[in-house]
Amino acid sequence: RSTLSSSSAASDVYKRQYQRRVRGHGMSLYDKYPVDLVLVRHGESEGNLAQSLSKKGDDSLWTEEFKNKHTSKYRLTDKGRLQAKIAGEWIRQNIAKQFDRYYTSEYTRAMETSGLLGYNDGEWFVEFRLREQDMGVLGSKSTLERKKELASELERRKRDWFYYQPHGGESIANCCLRVDRFLNEIRQIIKW
Repeated sequence: RSTLSSSSAASDVYKRQYQRRVRGHGMSLYDKYPVDLVLVRHGESEGNLAQSLSKKGDDSLWTEEFKNKHTSKYRLTDKGRLQAKIAGEWIRQNIAKQFDRYYTSEYTRAMETSGLLGYNDGEWFVEFRLREQDMGVLGSKSTLERKKELASELERRKRDWFYYQPHGGESIANCCLRVDRFLNEIRQIIKW
């Protein structure tokens, strides 16, 4: 009764929201979900590195080619590949050598992470509901460009970050609903 998922989803936020909801109904998380549900965020990606540098005032990685690449196509950096290998080793040593099911989002960086975790004997299922939040108009902009060109979007996000939905994107609340549907579906498949 264990599942490994390489994901780009807003899992920590979902977990906190779900725990609040469950507490009010006298249920434990173990009543509804597997004992071992391991979520692994992808390693450092090109997008993570570009945004990190942009926050420091360096937009050198934000070339026209990079800006025109959909965020789902961002690859892992060398550091991200190393992070994925280390995470896989740690999971095998401390959690489980194998799982009943393996899932990954369709994002390139998540699939690369999955391949580097070292669970090559398992069948991996590509699941689009595990992708990270779609940031819409904010997705292909550097931090500096967001502040300069999309100040009103950033102001809207400050008002209510959980329900804020960027133009062309989705809110964290929408992500939680999407992940909840996925978890309910795999609960039925595995008969938790």
